[in-house]
Formats: sequence, structure tokens, C-alpha cells
Amino acid sequence: MGMFDFLKPKGQNSIVSNMKALGQNSPNSFVDARSVSPDERPFYQPDSYYSYPGTPMAKRVVTFDERKRNSYPSARGLYVGEIMLLEYCDKGKYPKPKAGYPGFWWFKYGIRDIGHALESLECRGFIKWTSKAEGLKNLKVDELKQILESAELPTTGKKAELLERIRTEIPEEQLPLVNYDPKYELTDLGKAELFDNGYVPYMHNHKHLTTEDGTFGSTFTVWDINRLFPDGHAENWRKVVGGIEKKKFGVDMANASIKEKPRQNKEQDALELRDEMRRFLKSKQLIIMQGIQTKGDGFEEEMQGIDLKSVGKDKEALIKFYIAIGKRFDAPALYRESAILLRRYKMYEEELDVLKKGLRNVSSRNSHWDELKKRKAKVEELIKKNS
Repeated sequence: MGMFDFLKPKGQNSIVSNMKALGQNSPNSFVDARSVSPDERPFYQPDSYYSYPGTPMAKRVVTFDERKRNSYPSARGLYVGEIMLLEYCDKGKYPKPKAGYPGFWWFKYGIRDIGHALESLECRGFIKWTSKAEGLKNLKVDELKQILESAELPTTGKKAELLERIRTEIPEEQLPLVNYDPKYELTDLGKAELFDNGYVPYMHNHKHLTTEDGTFGSTFTVWDINRLFPDGHAENWRKVVGGIEKKKFGVDMANASIKEKPRQNKEQDALELRDEMRRFLKSKQLIIMQGIQTKGDGFEEEMQGIDLKSVGKDKEALIKFYIAIGKRFDAPALYRESAILLRRYKMYEEELDVLKKGLRNVSSRNSHWDELKKRKAKVEELIKKNS
């Protein structure tokens, strides 16, 4: 029996654990491709994909061990890349995801051997293997009934009842391995870690993420945010990141809760929402006109409008969009996003007006000009239909 074999589920063909994989003996344990287990290799790109100078990145990859020396661990001792792995385990995708391991684990987080990094998290109590019973959710009702019938148990009831009966009446070790694809899930410790350090997955997907070299101005990366928590306590990350967003982009997205889009099942409700939006925009005409007179070509207002729209602040978004349109900004996205928002409130006349301005302000040579033209034709049909 191997040193860490006792940590594996019974009968589980797990990745081979060893001291090197845990990062205790070799500083390159997360980097060296030779440590990748044979059963894991099909889930990676060819080695040449990860090699410098063949890397798709413009500069040398910063390895996980280098990140450890230049960033702060969380209060529980995890580094940024490890916290991001928790996010993917929470989604039930790891190990051995069907689409393979994305390259960003190496190019962004410096982790070359995902399997052993996961085992390290398992050994430290942040993740655990899902039970066979969890895999039963993917079975069909007839398959669940066959399992119950073989155990001489009742086969009546809905799927949820069948699942519960199997889980409570049949021991784990007696469950068949049909369609069982073992994955990791978070322990309570892992859930707490991911919650407290939610800035990691948040920044991973941030639309305004920059490169680290500062070529185009100040940087906005997960590493910048990490350096703001030298003691490892990042529980108030939303307040911190939201403040930075407000200063840099004009919108606090980290603290904005996505508002549920208004239900428009009844035509009367839709008309009321439309009229309310029209009254609001009319009351803000002076603010829009003053905004149009400010410096800038409209790019900043367009970006703020898109950010506001993404967090459900439709009214504020339209104010920014109208200012950018008034400045005759020539980005097709401005007119497309404005049209989508106006369509949501059945403001067809306003949408038509915005698209006409877009077709004037955007060059006809732009690849998205035809898209605006098609939208214009569609809204004209809607106006005719509703007249």
C-alpha cells in the first residue's frame, strides 16, 4: 500500500499520490510535466503547448512556486491558483473534465500538474470524492428501478423518491458502478475557503481584466487584489473590489446584485414598465444633455452603460448610452446594447431612433454595420405590427 493510499475511496482508481506531488520535496512539483500521472495525460494538450518559447503568451510563464513567493496565502494557507481549483471542484468538473484541462491553469496560475494539485487539496481537507450515490442522479428512472429491484426494494414513486430510497436502503459499497464518474466536491472547509476568497473566481471572469505588465496603464488583476490582503483575510473583498471598480470604471459591480428581469407575461404590465421608463428618461433629459457636453468621445459612457446593464441597472445604463450616442460614438456595440435594452421595455420607437443614429455614426465598412441594419428592419416590423 502506498503512503497515501488510505486517503483514496475504496475501489477508486485515483491518481497516484506521493510526497513530490504534495510539493514537499521538489519546488517544481506543480510545473514538471513528468509528474503528471499516465491516466491524466489524455486531459492535457501536447507538452509542446506548454513549452517556452512555444507558449501562446508573450512572456515567460510565472510558475506556481514563483507565485507562492510573490503573493499572499489565504488565512487557511491556500494560494490563488488553489482557490481557483476549488471553484472548479465546486462545479463538479474535476478531475479529468470531458473537455480537458484549460491552458489557463499553466499560463495564468502556473500549475502544470492539475491532478496532483487536487490531491494536495484533498489531503488538506478542502475537497473530497463524491459518493456513488451522487452519480445516480444521471440515471434514468428505469435504471434506478432496476437497482431497487435487484435489492428487492419497492420500485414505485417518482425519481426523487427512488433516489432517496436507494441512498437510504442500499449501502454505498453495494451500489453498481454504472455511469459513475467520480469527481471532487468541496468539504465544509473548502466551501468556507471559497466563500471568503470569492475575489479569485470573480477576478478570473472580470470583463475589465488587464495584463500584468502595465503596458496599457494601471493593472487590474487577481494578483493586484491579492496584494491588498497581506494577512490572508479577504472576507470583505466585495467592498474592496467594488471601491476599485467605482473609481476605475464608474460602476461598483462587485456589490451589485443582479435584479430579476421584470416578468412581462401580461401586456398591461409591459406597458406600465415601458411608460415608467419613458417618464424616467424624460426626467433625466437635462442630465443627459449636460453629459453630452462633457469631454470625451463617448467611450467611457458606453463602457459604464454596459457595466450597469450587466448588473441590472437598466435606467442608469440608458442614461450613459444616450450620452455616448449624443457624442456620436462610433462603436456598434453601443447601439446594439442600447437597442437590446429598449426592446426589453418594448420601446420600439426609441429603439428605431437609436439604430438610425447608429447607422449614421458607424462606418458602413464596419463588419457590424449590417447587423444594425437588420435590427432596424426588425424593429420597423414590430412597430408596424403594433400600430
